[in-house]
Amino acid sequence: MAPLAHKVAIITGACGGLGRTIAERFLEDGANVVVCDINDDLIADFREKLSPAYPECTLVLKADITEETALDELFDQAEGMFGHVDYVINNAGIMDRFDPAGTTEKAMWDRVIAINLTAPAMVTKRAVNMMVKHNTKGAIVNIASVAGFRGFAAGAAYTASKHGLVGLTKNTAAFYKTQGIRCNAILADGMQTNIGSALANGMCQEGFNLAVGGQAPEDTVSVETSKVAKLVSYLCSQDGEIMNGALVTADAGWTAT
Repeated sequence: MAPLAHKVAIITGACGGLGRTIAERFLEDGANVVVCDINDDLIADFREKLSPAYPECTLVLKADITEETALDELFDQAEGMFGHVDYVINNAGIMDRFDPAGTTEKAMWDRVIAINLTAPAMVTKRAVNMMVKHNTKGAIVNIASVAGFRGFAAGAAYTASKHGLVGLTKNTAAFYKTQGIRCNAILADGMQTNIGSALANGMCQEGFNLAVGGQAPEDTVSVETSKVAKLVSYLCSQDGEIMNGALVTADAGWTAT
């Protein structure tokens, strides 16, 4: 039997980049997936190219995860179609411009924190409440970053957001473990994603409103999204039940050197 057969996963920022690769992996592993994004072109591409292969297993929604009403609708529609939620993957995120505190603009700070930290917290709130409601032994995986433990991997806003996401991971793991809900984080390095593309193109030349799903040049990428997606699947699976509150580094070994 497929490792995630009959399970239900919500994946944010999932119509392009790493999120899409995770969605594809989960579908291959037998799960039903609810994906959300804000990029109309990527949503249309997902519906055209991936949904037809899994017509009864996918729900594709446009949702701004920084909006409370959008999150309520996301979880309501997931519950309405599939009955419950087993896994939540907080994947959506944006990069800053590598500014330290002295040159960080408040608008940049607010936007990065809203998407990278506040939104995952509010998604997690709804996830644990739905899992408790349905007595589901579930799993949450936060896509963090090596910036969650390094001080020079990004700017102040992004670094603070990912440090905060690490704290959210550990707090959620500690508070909900007795109810069968696990929470882990992957501390990833450069990948073929929107953030990788921004780094490769001069730290978001168009500002901080990134186009999700861009592809970075091969020579700037150290981690394959397919391998990260496989790791996410493992952390959610029955085999991954030994993991809770873990921070799993996925940086192709660069931390060790």
